[in-house]
Amino acid sequence: MYTGWKRGRPSNEWVEHTKEFLDLAFSKPSVVREGTIKCPCSMCRNYFWHKRGKVELHLCRNGFKENYRTWTAHGERRFEHNQEAQPHVDNEGLDESDRMGDMLADLADCNPPEIDDEPVPSAQAFYRMVATADQQVHDKTTHSTLSAKARLLSIKSQYNLSVACYDEILALIRELLPSESNLPSDFYRSKKVLEGLGMPYQKIDVCYNNCMLYYKENIDKEKCDFCNTPRYENGSNKVPRKVLRYMPIKDRLQRLYAHEEIAKLMKWHKECSSSDSGKMVHPRDGEAWQQFDLDFPTFAQDPRNVRLGLATDGFTPYSLGAAPYSCWPVFVIPYNLPPGYCMRPEYTFLALVIPGPEHPGKNFNVFMQPVVDELSNLWEGVETWDSSLKRNFVMRAACLWSIHDFPALGMFAAWRPHGTLACPRCLGDTHAFKLRHGGKASWFDCHRRFLPIGHDFRTQANAFRKNTIVLDEPPRELTGEEIEAQMYSQVGDSKSYGKQHNWTHISCFWQLPYFNKLRLRHNIDVMHNEKNVAEAIWNTCFDIADKTKDNVKARQDLALICDRPSLHLELKVNGKWHKPRAAFCIDRKDKKPILNWFKELKFPDGYASNIRRGVNLLQKKIFGLKSHDYHIFMERLLPVAFRGFLPENIWVCLAELSYFYRQLCAKQLNKETLLAMEKNSLVIICKLEKIFPPGFFNPMQHLIMHLPYEARLGGPVHYRWMYPFERYT
Repeated sequence: MYTGWKRGRPSNEWVEHTKEFLDLAFSKPSVVREGTIKCPCSMCRNYFWHKRGKVELHLCRNGFKENYRTWTAHGERRFEHNQEAQPHVDNEGLDESDRMGDMLADLADCNPPEIDDEPVPSAQAFYRMVATADQQVHDKTTHSTLSAKARLLSIKSQYNLSVACYDEILALIRELLPSESNLPSDFYRSKKVLEGLGMPYQKIDVCYNNCMLYYKENIDKEKCDFCNTPRYENGSNKVPRKVLRYMPIKDRLQRLYAHEEIAKLMKWHKECSSSDSGKMVHPRDGEAWQQFDLDFPTFAQDPRNVRLGLATDGFTPYSLGAAPYSCWPVFVIPYNLPPGYCMRPEYTFLALVIPGPEHPGKNFNVFMQPVVDELSNLWEGVETWDSSLKRNFVMRAACLWSIHDFPALGMFAAWRPHGTLACPRCLGDTHAFKLRHGGKASWFDCHRRFLPIGHDFRTQANAFRKNTIVLDEPPRELTGEEIEAQMYSQVGDSKSYGKQHNWTHISCFWQLPYFNKLRLRHNIDVMHNEKNVAEAIWNTCFDIADKTKDNVKARQDLALICDRPSLHLELKVNGKWHKPRAAFCIDRKDKKPILNWFKELKFPDGYASNIRRGVNLLQKKIFGLKSHDYHIFMERLLPVAFRGFLPENIWVCLAELSYFYRQLCAKQLNKETLLAMEKNSLVIICKLEKIFPPGFFNPMQHLIMHLPYEARLGGPVHYRWMYPFERYT
């Protein structure tokens, strides 16, 4: 399949074996559909169905898709070659510089169908463009005119070529080609051909201080209404000082329905029967999706209506040595697609690029207004061509939730994620407090109130705080209407800010007519939560200076709050304070065996980074660990690395926490298991409170208790965490 090519062409032996493969595939009724099979070439990748002649042509031209050694899409079982079964994870395209090949493979199967209804104008333009997909540049090449234009425009964008440079290169290429070639003559004509894709973007001028958009009724203004800052740079030409790039969502969603196979997949969530065993493999299995269907039955009636998620993440586009610059892309994810397609890069759309150089802060709300306006229009519906049914329909869309790291969640939800009221779930009803010496907010002993009334931990007077038992009930979960009323009544009240509420402003998403009905408006990011918890455990157990949560100030706070005299600071004869070693700290002589074990670790390709490369035996540290490294450490390595080096009760508690995250991050969840995890998470946190000092418990440790509940609402976490979006940025 892969070694039978010589000098870029298939050998006679390769052609002979490929014909045997096709004979075998077309002889199996389970593989053939109306005389076609899935094409396994490197362009179609088993996504599209073609007849034998076209499949043979594609294979001879493009070769087989990579790593297709077990023909699972053509009747061969995964176990026939005694291979270990592995879950299918398709990461194709993540390492490609662009996705022109995938786009052209899609277009090749998008021929205008025989129709009884007239497509909407955008679909007609799209099909006119597709009609040119098979027109070759000239008769001695396999490149079509469309593929050549798309590739050239991709190169221009990737290397930031000027229009004049592009035209000069194109003129040279045309001189080298035969005179009858069909290549465009300049940049303008190249762009005109690809207009049928229907993926425009808008430039919206922004106040330099992020106060307002020059948008809608403000489009003609030349000064900011709030800070009086000029809109344009100094000079005669009207050059805006800051510009927001906006890519409309509607056009991207309509494009999904212009492709027949994808249009069918967009109805999968309704047509594919749900599991009766309580298994959750997709957001449609979560309570938030199901409750939305009950609240809005007319929306749920048509399976083609789209459920969306919004994600954002700030990043620095320049090198670390350059001036600091924070850029914020906003992504849109349609969740109608089945698990094998949902969250793929080709179905994740870039909607906004929020400019820097400053962090948007609470003005993030200003930049999101175009998205909210379009979501309001999509809730009413837009006429769209459904290529699978050959007719138009009114497509509606709704945003189910947002996905961010914790600081961005505060900007998006308008709830400040700092201080003693940082939790966006508990809102104003928390028992968090500020440490006297550490100076930070602590959630120590704030979780016994969530335990059942008769639980033993509630009445243990000195295991947590000194002489304290807890009989309080947990805070009541507020409805969306109650949260909205509270927000409107408390925003602007500076006297109660930070004491009764943390509302900073009113998010523009409350303008959406369905927003107060959503069960899960903002997700707590499991990726960053797991990373922060794992990092705190590692630094504290290894007693790493300047990073441990068990420093001198933590011991001083512990003496005030807890009844643990063995951990109190001791004043020596020389006048210096001595910090007794805690039971949760690894002994100095035991650190070297643990680090040597990390240094010998080897992982399968793609499973984790080379952790052993960062091990420093001299400083007794591991450098360069990323979020995914902490993910592997927490779920797989922590129980093994610390076993035998910590007291049994501490090791068991950390192992339970490791297993908790492993269950939570599974690709398939069980509703009954999640209910048990909601209870077990509270017990695990309380056990940690018996072990670590109050300074260990920041908001991240508190948020552990909310993660199983959010999984019950939203489904598996890999649809709702930041890993895919951080890879894109």
